[in-house]
Amino acid sequence: MNRHPFAALTAAALVALGAPARADNAGVTAAPVLQVPLGARALGMGGAFCAVATDASALQYNPAGLARLNAHELNFSYIVGAGESTLQNLAYAAPTPLTGISGNGYTTAAASALLSQSGTIEVNTLRADGSLGSSQRLSAGSDMVLTGGYAERVGMTAMETKSGTLNIDHFFGVAGKYLRSTLVESYHATALAADVGYLAHSPEAGWSVGASVLNLGGKLKYLQQADPLPTTVRGGGAWQGGVPSVHNLIAAVDGDYVIDEHLWHANAGVEYFWLKSYGLRIGYRFNYGSQGGLTMGFGYRWKGRVLIDYAYDLGDLLGNAQRVTVAYRFGGVPPSVRGRQRRPFIETSPEHEEMPDLEQRRPATDDIPRPRAVPRERLQGAPGWIY
Repeated sequence: MNRHPFAALTAAALVALGAPARADNAGVTAAPVLQVPLGARALGMGGAFCAVATDASALQYNPAGLARLNAHELNFSYIVGAGESTLQNLAYAAPTPLTGISGNGYTTAAASALLSQSGTIEVNTLRADGSLGSSQRLSAGSDMVLTGGYAERVGMTAMETKSGTLNIDHFFGVAGKYLRSTLVESYHATALAADVGYLAHSPEAGWSVGASVLNLGGKLKYLQQADPLPTTVRGGGAWQGGVPSVHNLIAAVDGDYVIDEHLWHANAGVEYFWLKSYGLRIGYRFNYGSQGGLTMGFGYRWKGRVLIDYAYDLGDLLGNAQRVTVAYRFGGVPPSVRGRQRRPFIETSPEHEEMPDLEQRRPATDDIPRPRAVPRERLQGAPGWIY
C-alpha cells in the first residue's frame, strides 16, 4: 500500500473553510483561521472594530479595548461555513479591582477558546499496481486557538480647547495565544503567538483611535517546511454620538496589512441603536477579493444583560458568511471603581521622623465635626448601556 501524504495535505488545505485563504495568496502564511473576522457585531460593521472594541471580541481585534468593559461578559460566537465547516468561539472578559501596573485602573483580564472544523475529505490508498486499495473519509482539518489577554489604562491627558477641556484615556493591552492545527487526522502542528494593542478614547468628544499588531510569533510546521503565521498590523478610528437614552450612533473606519502576504484591507461600518435595545449595522470590506463587499447585521439588548447579534457578509462567496453571537453581561462595575488609581507611597525615615505628642495633639472629642452618613450606591448588575 502507498499513501500519499502531500496530496492529502494539499486537498485538506483547499477544503479548510472557516478560514479566509484566497487563491491569489494561498500558501504564503499558515493558520488562516487567525484571519477569520470573529463576532457578529464586528462583522456587521464591516470589521471596522479596532477603535471600537468594547466587548469580549476585542481580544481578537485590539486587546487594549478590553479595558473599556464595565461588566463581566461571557460571549459565544458561532460561524456557519460552506459545506460541513463550522467555527465556534467562547470568550470571557472580567474587570478586576486592581489598579494595574501603571496604577491608573481600568484593568481587565480575558480568555477565549476557538475551535474550527473543516468538514471531511476522502482519502484513497493505492496498491502497487496503481489500482484502488481502500477509501475512507477523514476529518479534513481542525484548529484550536487558546487566547489569554490583559489590558489597563496607562495614562490620561487633558487638552484645553475653546469649548472646554477634553480628557483622553490611554489604554494598552497584550494577549498570548496557543494554536494547534490538525490535517487529515494524521498531521499536527503547534505555534505560539502574541498580540499587542493601544487605544485612546475621549469621552467628551466621543472619538477613539486604536492600533494593534496581531499574530506575532512562531511558525506552523507539519512536515519539512514551516510557514509563518499571518502577522497583521491594524489601525483605525471611531466616533460615537447621540442621546444615550434614545439613540446612539457609532461610525468607524480601519485598515490592516498582512505583512508576509503584502496584502492590505480596508473596512468601514456604522452602528445605530434605538432605545438602548434595537440596533442595525451596515459595513463594507475593501480589497478582500471574493470575500469582501457589503455586510449587514442587527442586534438586540435585553436589560443591558443579554446581547444577541447577527451578521451576514453579502460579499463572501466562499462560505463563513453568517455570524451569530450571544453574550451575557453581569456584575457591572461603576466607573468610580474602574478608574481607581494607586495612592502614592511616601517613604519615611524612622530616625528623622518626629513622634507627635499624643496628649497635646489629641483633639477634644466635642470639637470633632461629625460627617453625615452618605448612602452608598448599590450596583444593580451591568449598566444599561455599555459602549
